[in-house]
Amino acid sequence: MADSKTPDPSSQLPDGTDAQGAVVNMEAYRETVPLWKRAWQHSLTQMILLSIQAFCGPAMSDAITGLGGGGLATPQVSNISTAIRYAMLAVVCFLGGPIVNKIGVKWALVIGSMSFPIQGSAYYCNSKFGNQWYLILSGAISGIGTACWYVAEAGAIMTLAPSGARGKYLALWIVSRNLGQLVGGAINLAKNHQEGADGGVTPDTFIAFVVIESIALPFALLVTPFERVVRSDGTKIVTAETLSTKMEFRRIAKTVTSRLIVLSSGWALWSFFYTGTWSTYLGTYFSVRARALSSLISPFFCIIGCFGLGFILDMKSLSQRRRAQVGLYTVVILNVGVYIWSIVMQAKFNAHNPGHIDWKDGLYAKSFLPYFFVQTTGPLSQSYMYWLLSSFATDAQENVRNGAAFRCIEAVGQAIAYGMNTQTTSNPLIGFCVTFALLGVSLLPMVMLVNTTPDRIPADVVAEEQDAARRKMEGV
Repeated sequence: MADSKTPDPSSQLPDGTDAQGAVVNMEAYRETVPLWKRAWQHSLTQMILLSIQAFCGPAMSDAITGLGGGGLATPQVSNISTAIRYAMLAVVCFLGGPIVNKIGVKWALVIGSMSFPIQGSAYYCNSKFGNQWYLILSGAISGIGTACWYVAEAGAIMTLAPSGARGKYLALWIVSRNLGQLVGGAINLAKNHQEGADGGVTPDTFIAFVVIESIALPFALLVTPFERVVRSDGTKIVTAETLSTKMEFRRIAKTVTSRLIVLSSGWALWSFFYTGTWSTYLGTYFSVRARALSSLISPFFCIIGCFGLGFILDMKSLSQRRRAQVGLYTVVILNVGVYIWSIVMQAKFNAHNPGHIDWKDGLYAKSFLPYFFVQTTGPLSQSYMYWLLSSFATDAQENVRNGAAFRCIEAVGQAIAYGMNTQTTSNPLIGFCVTFALLGVSLLPMVMLVNTTPDRIPADVVAEEQDAARRKMEGV
């Protein structure tokens, strides 16, 4: 390991500036570095590469789920497989910070992207041959690989963006994840658009998913290490000295017991909890082509909502703490409205079972709209939380650890949600009420956390101090 007091030549830019948190001399950088390399190392390019992987992997997984039980006639086996997947995700994410910081973000993304096609292939085999054991086994296998990707992704999305554009960068990422619903719905609608198609989707549908999931790997290989990234504002990413494996694992206890993670844990548990119940809702009450149409059109409002929140979180006229407060109340109010609507709708369904609703039925619009809006309010909740977490980090490795802890709790919530829905497949009202209650429980701790948001990102302060020290040593 290089002496932390002596700059590592491999970490220096061609203009001689230290890559560890320095402000880059952009004029010299443009003169000495080829255009293709500058474009490749640009923070936005790296965020786009990450977003493409999010589209090919998690977004396709969400698209399969959005078919309603993975497009199966009954969603119970899909819920079991998904519950196992998120249980494995929780375990690996708990250990993910040390693992990713040791092997590097890029290689964690590569390992994860290799596991993406497993889920699609399992649904294909189940649809084609009826072997549900592989569907359940795939939950465990893909859970391990995807956990490595999730931890690396969480660290990256909180680290890549310049401080004044974090909201917009996170909106780009969350929209990419949710565009999978659009593509998945289009694929399924094209193959299952005939009236009366009631049951599982066609096997060919899952071949299309496998192909898209496989595309993530080459884009993961194009990711560059953090120390080589140059942000659009000319800053470098602050990275800490590499720790030993023993020290990394010691940091787990420090991270999970930190005030940041303890106060945000309720929000993390809640933030993805809705997915299991809505998958069950679609599978129980909608025809295959109605599910496909729902998946196709639900992401459109998400794009507007996420970029709208991004602009609020990036407003320079407000302090960072004030932006955090405005963002929290915006997200909470929208979610409360959606869940009240959902509970009322499900109570009506419990009183009068509508059967399988098709898009030509008069009930379709009223029963679909809560799902349409939750596909926006849910992503808003996740995008907001990662913006908030990144507001507290001092370096890239801390972002990875915080992201791993948060993702672990998210996965626990999803495992519980899908496990619960294996027992309540005929009554999503329980899931709606539990999700609404979790939001209420998480709100007070989140208010306490948001009210302590620093007015400046600690990592930015560290970067400025490092740059000032470098300039002083050089006599600038």
